[in-house]
Amino acid sequence: MEKIRKFLASDLYTAILFIGACVVVFAGKEIVGTIIFAFAVALTMALTDDLIPALQGTLFAVCFAIRCKNSFDEFLKYRYSIIPLAIIFVSHFIIYRTKLSKGKCFGAILAVSVATTLGGVGIISAKEYFSPTSIFYIIMLGFGMLLIYCYLCSALKQREEYEFSEKFSKLMASIIPMLSVCLFQEYFSRREEFIEVLGVIPFQWRNNASTLLMLAMPFAFCLSAKFYGWFYIGILSYIDILFSGSRGGMIFGLAEMILCIAIMLFFDKKHRKHTVITICVGIAGVFLLRKMLLDVIGYTIKRLLDPHENSIRLGLIPRGIEDFLSNPLFGRGIGYMGNNDIHNNAEFTLCWYHCSPIQVIGSFGLAGVASYGFLIFTRIKLLVKNFTFFNIMTFVSYIGIEMMSLVNPGVFAPFPYLFLVTAFFVIIEKCNSEKDKSTLSLIRKGQYR
Repeated sequence: MEKIRKFLASDLYTAILFIGACVVVFAGKEIVGTIIFAFAVALTMALTDDLIPALQGTLFAVCFAIRCKNSFDEFLKYRYSIIPLAIIFVSHFIIYRTKLSKGKCFGAILAVSVATTLGGVGIISAKEYFSPTSIFYIIMLGFGMLLIYCYLCSALKQREEYEFSEKFSKLMASIIPMLSVCLFQEYFSRREEFIEVLGVIPFQWRNNASTLLMLAMPFAFCLSAKFYGWFYIGILSYIDILFSGSRGGMIFGLAEMILCIAIMLFFDKKHRKHTVITICVGIAGVFLLRKMLLDVIGYTIKRLLDPHENSIRLGLIPRGIEDFLSNPLFGRGIGYMGNNDIHNNAEFTLCWYHCSPIQVIGSFGLAGVASYGFLIFTRIKLLVKNFTFFNIMTFVSYIGIEMMSLVNPGVFAPFPYLFLVTAFFVIIEKCNSEKDKSTLSLIRKGQYR
């Protein structure tokens, strides 16, 4: 068992999962692949108390599962697999019993849970509040996530088999090559369309792809302090974002990349010359190829400047303010569907405002403003008290998802986004080794190995 657990935590296992995910993508079997990867994740949880192998499999599966929109009926064909899957998954919690514990963010997440549960009280209809979709989000954005947080506070920890910060950075950064494969397959399968326009081609999963890439980007730059080749993987993530065609990704991804590069310039003395050269070559390349670059991203820019393309998001802002004023203390509630005349939401999804500040005030009112404000304050305070290089880059990843949440559901999607953000702050608090604490000083002196 020890050998099996060591293998599951190895880079070889990650490579096998990556190859398997590539096969799924090129075979066009994302639904079957999601089921297979779900069993692989559950099995790793049954074999080890280490969550990293399960997280690795989950993230690879998410990268191709985001391509499966409106596939509920197809997934329903495999409904009988839920029973054995659940048994294997639950066995983890029976075999590796872990006491729940409180972290520094407990009080803030508890406050958010209360605000989420009370959202809409006094104004929302019972039918909307108690609908299955509404109940799912009320639980998973609130007390359900609080329970997950308490579990992660015990389950995520430093391990003898590997350096946690490096392993987790590789786990997150592996999203970039995985989504690069997904994007390549999308463009290759539609190559005639691509050749015709020689630019971005539209597809449904662009915003999810961009959000995942923005989550992954800072971890690639984090790894570059030790293995500089990862610096170019970080840049690749933004190139992928441009080819995704996401408007938010194009703007906020650029801001995040500039922030990451600025941090590396400031801290990474050893590679500062390499970084300056890379920046100069990059700027020169953009200038020389500016016409080609504009042609490639012309579709995205056109959508960005087209009032019709932005009408839904812009229309939801005044509607969200109206919803807040209709019930200032608790808002309209997360399950409120009165805005679907503007945003025709898909089945089993909420009528999102597509803007996190508006989502907070519209759905949860002043209670939401106070609780989410407290949560953000607690997270910043946590970083200040655990100021390591790895934690800085983890926090930058969190900034990335918050930026994307300004134009997308983002952190209001319980899985994978809110789950990952919740895990980030457990890791920032509890997964710092002695080496992590000295890394920042070594990097600044150019002595990090």
